[in-house]
Amino acid sequence: MAITVNSIPEQYASLHDDLWFVVDSTNKASTNFKYVFDVYVDSTLVARIKQFPDVTSTKGIFNAGNIMRNYASSYFKPNTATTLFSNSTYDIYKQYTIKYGEEYGGVTYTNLLEQTYVAFNFYYPDFYNPAQSPTYFKSYINEWLTNRDLSNVECAFTDKLHIGYMYASGTTTNVYPSVQLYNENGTTSGSAVTTATDPQETFSLLDISPSGINSWYGSTVIPSTAYSYGIKLHNGTGFGDEVRVKLVCNPNYTPIALHFLNQLGGYDTMHFRLVNKESRNVESKQYEGSKFRYNASAVAMRSYDDYNRINPGATKYVVEHTTMYKLRSNYLNVKDYNWLAELIQSPEVYFEQGGYYYPVVTMTSNWEEKKRIADKMFNLELDVQIANKKYSQFR
Repeated sequence: MAITVNSIPEQYASLHDDLWFVVDSTNKASTNFKYVFDVYVDSTLVARIKQFPDVTSTKGIFNAGNIMRNYASSYFKPNTATTLFSNSTYDIYKQYTIKYGEEYGGVTYTNLLEQTYVAFNFYYPDFYNPAQSPTYFKSYINEWLTNRDLSNVECAFTDKLHIGYMYASGTTTNVYPSVQLYNENGTTSGSAVTTATDPQETFSLLDISPSGINSWYGSTVIPSTAYSYGIKLHNGTGFGDEVRVKLVCNPNYTPIALHFLNQLGGYDTMHFRLVNKESRNVESKQYEGSKFRYNASAVAMRSYDDYNRINPGATKYVVEHTTMYKLRSNYLNVKDYNWLAELIQSPEVYFEQGGYYYPVVTMTSNWEEKKRIADKMFNLELDVQIANKKYSQFR
C-alpha cells in the first residue's frame, strides 16, 4: 500500500479559499477502492472523508477549505493597558493535519501517510492567479499587514492607532522598534530610539500611537509638541518598512475610531474626524384594546382612570431600537480611500468608546474607486450600526 501526495495548497494559503489536495495510490484499481482523508485540528479528528477515484485522473481530489473555515476566530485582543506591543498570537492561522488512507476489500486502512499544513486568515485580491503568484501571502513575512499608505498616517496625541505585523508561522521572534522624530520639513529631529526588545509570535497587534510607544518605553519618546514620527521594527536580521505618523489636533467635532479586520488578516484603525451624526431606527409591537374600561369607584365605564389618565386604545409592549452613525473622514489621498474598501467589506469592526470596543455592522454596501485626476478632493462617508440592539421598558 503506497500513497503519494501529488499536490497541496501553497505554504501560506488562505483559510477562505479552496484548499485542494491531490493524491495517488498503487491500489486504486482494487474493487470498491476509496481514498480516505482524515482531518485533524488540535489533535482531534474533525472529519473523515471517503472518495472514489476521480473518473478522469483516477486520483483522490479533496478540498479541505469548507472544513477549515469553521475554525477561523477573532484575534483582536488589545491589551487593556496602552502599550506598543499590544498583543501577540499564532491565531492568524490554523494548523491542521491530514492523515491519508484508503479503503478496499471492505477494509479501511488509515494513516498511511501524515502531513501537517497551515491556512491563514486573509483573502486573495482580485485577479489573483496562484500559478503566477504562489507565494502571495508569504511575501508579507516581516511586513506590516496593511494596505494603507504607510507614509501618510495621522494620529492625535491621545488616540489609539492599531496596526498588524507578521513573522514566519510557528516561530517566536525577538523584535525591537526604532522610533525617529521628524521636523515639518521632513528632516530628522534627534536620534532614533532603538532600545529594548519584545518576543513576538506569528502575528503582532501593535498600538503605534504616541501613548502606546511612550508607555512601552517608559519615557516620553514622542512629546506632544512633535510634528511627526516614524516607527519600524527589527526582526534580528534587519529593519522592515517605516510607518510615518503625523500628529494632528482633533477639530471641534468628536472623532470616532473604528478598528477593523483588513484583507490581509491584520487589524487597522481609521479615525473619522469630521461631523459624525447619530441616528436611531425604532421598531415596535402593539396590541389594540378598548379605551372604555370599567371603573369600580364610579361604577361606570369610563375613558379615563382615577388619576385622569386617558385609557390607551393601542399599547406598545415591545420597542426595539438600533443606534446608527453616519461617519465622515478627513479628506483622503487615493491610496487610503481605496484601502478603506476593506473597512466596508470587513466582517469584524469595532467602535471605540470610553476605552471599550463595541462591535458594529457596516451598513454602507457600495464603494467606488477614486482617481485623483478625475475626482480631485474626496473623503469617505460611512454608515455603521451598533451590533447590540436595545429595548425600551417592556410592558
